[in-house]
Amino acid sequence: MTQRYFIETFGCQMNVNDSEKVAGLLRREGYEEATSVDQADVVFVNTCAVREKASEKLYHSLGRFRRIKKQRPELRVSVGGCVAQLQGKEILDRAPGVDVVIGTHNLSSLPELLERSRDSSEPLLELDRKADAFAVEAVDVVHSNRVRAFVTVMEGCNHVCSFCVVPRTRGPEVNRTPGEILREVRHVVEQGFAEVMLLGQTVNAYASDGIDFAELLHRVHEVSGLRRLRFTTSHPEHVNKDLARAFRELPKLGGYLHLPVQSGAPRVLADMRRGYTPAEYLEKVALLRAHRPDLALSTDVIVGYPGETEEEFEDTLRLVGQVGFESIFSFMYSPRPGTTAFRQVDDVPEEEKRHRLHTLQRMQQRFQEERNRGRVGEQETILVDTIDGPGRVSGRTMHFRLVHVDGEAELLGREVAVRIDSAGPNAFRGSRVEDSALETSA
Repeated sequence: MTQRYFIETFGCQMNVNDSEKVAGLLRREGYEEATSVDQADVVFVNTCAVREKASEKLYHSLGRFRRIKKQRPELRVSVGGCVAQLQGKEILDRAPGVDVVIGTHNLSSLPELLERSRDSSEPLLELDRKADAFAVEAVDVVHSNRVRAFVTVMEGCNHVCSFCVVPRTRGPEVNRTPGEILREVRHVVEQGFAEVMLLGQTVNAYASDGIDFAELLHRVHEVSGLRRLRFTTSHPEHVNKDLARAFRELPKLGGYLHLPVQSGAPRVLADMRRGYTPAEYLEKVALLRAHRPDLALSTDVIVGYPGETEEEFEDTLRLVGQVGFESIFSFMYSPRPGTTAFRQVDDVPEEEKRHRLHTLQRMQQRFQEERNRGRVGEQETILVDTIDGPGRVSGRTMHFRLVHVDGEAELLGREVAVRIDSAGPNAFRGSRVEDSALETSA
């Protein structure tokens, strides 16, 4: 009888891509995807350790799977991702019923470990961070979006930000060769994907075989048939003139960049070990917009970092106002074991953290609503990448803005000209301009 798998994913695009690799590996072994855990023979939970809430979600899921396993003892439960790498055996001690725990570099071992676990009286643990993180072949990846394909270009991070566990969970930077990346990009484009998103924990730090990230963008941009090119996540330290010029010179790259700032206070940034000051961050923004004036920027902000004063929080609000971000991913500081900040006193009260978070979010939402209303009536070209429901689809502009339009599933993967009819803080509603759909062939 055919075995079925169910995957639950928490965290960033890197985790999504890792889950796509796991799905491909299991399909290669003859598994089929289950629509729910109740139908599954194998469960894989891909975890995130960046924030405490994300980590705790793992144990809620494992508690649910354990109850199911009491009814179906043959169910295999496996855990991977950053929490698995960080906690390892602790997961097995805290969550009885888990059969396999694998680290961030051990995805290719999962099918074998699952098979071995069926005859093992003890759970299996594989956390070798020296294993080849790029062992899964491009042909085995099952992409979760039918239009946008993730392509990992590097793993790990050489920065030592005080709040971040990534260096411990993903290790130092390891770069794929340009040839490997280009082969995978050509493969996904040949499979019909219109957009490629290059991934890395600090993707713009990429360097391999004498090729830096800006040059890699140029080479990927030349792949025949590719419609759109994006990348995430970037570090301000690695923003330079060559990267700024790429936004001006490469039409497929569009006008969007996610550039985490984390704080607008000099002392806080120094304590975070971010490697730049607020003034230097603003200089990077000015450099980028000098080459691409319409560049849309999003960012990450942490409020309530240890020792953050009200005045330092006001510094963050001022910086956010100066930049005019397209969107902000904002979080209350969460102490993470294994980070240097964990040794500091978490002295900003939870209530004050929540107040600062809501203040920042309200300010940003007002800005987004006002700015987006000003775009009503404009014409944009979207790449349709999602079927929202019967007679409704959505897609992204070249600035990565989300637009919902009436349309059928046949529009998926096509570029469509739309007029913006209404706007909310996070998305737009549009209508198609007559005879505007463009085929995706380059």
